[in-house]
Amino acid sequence: MGKHIKALLSALLAAAMLFAAGCGAPREPETPEPAAEQAEQPAQHVHEWKDGVCTGCGRICEHEWKDGVCRVCGTVCLHRLDDGVCEICGFGCPHAEHDEKTLICRRCGQKAYHSFVNGVCTRCGAKPPFIRKLTEVPAVLSVPACAHGTMQTFHYPLREGEIVPGPHGTKLPEDRRMRDMIVYLPAGYDPEEQYDVLILVPGAGHNVHSWIKGIHRINNQITRITGAELLDRMIESGVIPPMIVVAAEYYLSGTPEDIAAPFEKDLRERVLPFLAANYSTYASFDGDGNFVPAPEHFGYIAASFGAMIGWQMLPAATDLFSYWSLLSGAFQNDEALAAYINSDVDASRPIHWLYAGDGMLAQGWQPYMHRIEFLDESCACLETDLNLCFLAVDKGGHAFPAWDIGLINSLQVFYRSRYVPEDSGEAS
Repeated sequence: MGKHIKALLSALLAAAMLFAAGCGAPREPETPEPAAEQAEQPAQHVHEWKDGVCTGCGRICEHEWKDGVCRVCGTVCLHRLDDGVCEICGFGCPHAEHDEKTLICRRCGQKAYHSFVNGVCTRCGAKPPFIRKLTEVPAVLSVPACAHGTMQTFHYPLREGEIVPGPHGTKLPEDRRMRDMIVYLPAGYDPEEQYDVLILVPGAGHNVHSWIKGIHRINNQITRITGAELLDRMIESGVIPPMIVVAAEYYLSGTPEDIAAPFEKDLRERVLPFLAANYSTYASFDGDGNFVPAPEHFGYIAASFGAMIGWQMLPAATDLFSYWSLLSGAFQNDEALAAYINSDVDASRPIHWLYAGDGMLAQGWQPYMHRIEFLDESCACLETDLNLCFLAVDKGGHAFPAWDIGLINSLQVFYRSRYVPEDSGEAS
């Protein structure tokens, strides 16, 4: 019993000593150690990339490609191209260099058409391969195409006072209240792709069928061919890319000055919006339903009286078309036309190419050439061989053989040419 009492007293004495030392009192939170006294933490690893691999940790970059370069590690993609598009990064081949004759890109093997800046191809250094004689038509165009485009004919009502052209320039009966339009769609037309558009305008005494459906004779190689067949051959042989071609109709009565304004209004308000709404073009509509043109993808080619109308219409319509070809259609008001062009054509409404031509057997081709020279001297936005030319076709007259040559020549520079004035500050 005495031993137990002694042990209990010892335990109580030890507890009292601990309480006296403060071990049983509430404890205050510990004050953190000064930062300088804390243990150093390892710094965050910064990757140092080489060929897509970090030299520090060996991590392989999961590339984020933009324009063929990884935004994370800076690796340049070594493209594996399929149909001109890289299978690795999705970048399209820039077609920086191609063969001048075959137009085949030296890098991806795909066809890359001429791309002219100020009259010189940026891919091969060549100038436009214009035909100057009837006998110079490429032999490849003498071969009939295997695939043919389709044509659709439309009729739409005349406005008040309008008269459509009839056979050989005669007026049609007054009960004729509709105008015609023919739309040519290239073989293999795909509504999921976008196409350039050409407006094709006939001369006086002709109608919408004359150029695109009428049979012409170009030279000994091509004796009988329609405009549509010529388009088929140019597209299939790779002379031009596929495009939509529209044979349009203007008003016959009156002078070119009288007709130009209503025809331009008709193109602006009815023809081009109809095409944009029903076919896959580069033109569009804004949120309010207003037509939005795409002039860099629209061209105007006309012959004879249609070309004379085109000259009058041109200054007001450079927001619709930036490519023009006016064949055998001289103008008279030289100074007024130059003044209009200088006032209305600017960087936002450019003329990327203005082609004029005639046959050397046609009367008046030399005065026509001199008028083009006057525009070259008078208009700041036009310069011969850069975005302006006049070609007189040897052995050609005022007829479809020479105009078909003009069509071939024009479409080789349409939609793939740009004019950059020296003082614009843009790189060429």
